Amino acid sequence: MSKVFSYNVGAVIVLMLSLGVAAIVFGGGFLVFNPFTLIAWLSGPFGGYTLIYAAVSREANRYFWGLIYLAIAAASLFYDVVNPIVVLGALLIVLAIIGSLAYTNVIKLR
Repeated sequence: MSKVFSYNVGAVIVLMLSLGVAAIVFGGGFLVFNPFTLIAWLSGPFGGYTLIYAAVSREANRYFWGLIYLAIAAASLFYDVVNPIVVLGALLIVLAIIGSLAYTNVIKLR
């Protein structure tokens, strides 16, 4: 018998897994601790989980939040290479596309 996780339970599992892996990586000396990369370690997997959950459940508002978390991860990971304003611009374009898909009922908005 299989039991499906709710969004909240899966989100807590993903956050704890990413925090645990980050603790091992930073504590083990594999990477030098940087608060910006810690933000990427937390928001990146969480954003990916949210996007996967949104694709399965077809909820447009989860797409929005998943993209926002992934943009936060990208901006904090590549802050020294890419201007965060560029990441914000790409986020706004993708949010507009998802909003138009939700408006035309390609994806459901709950």
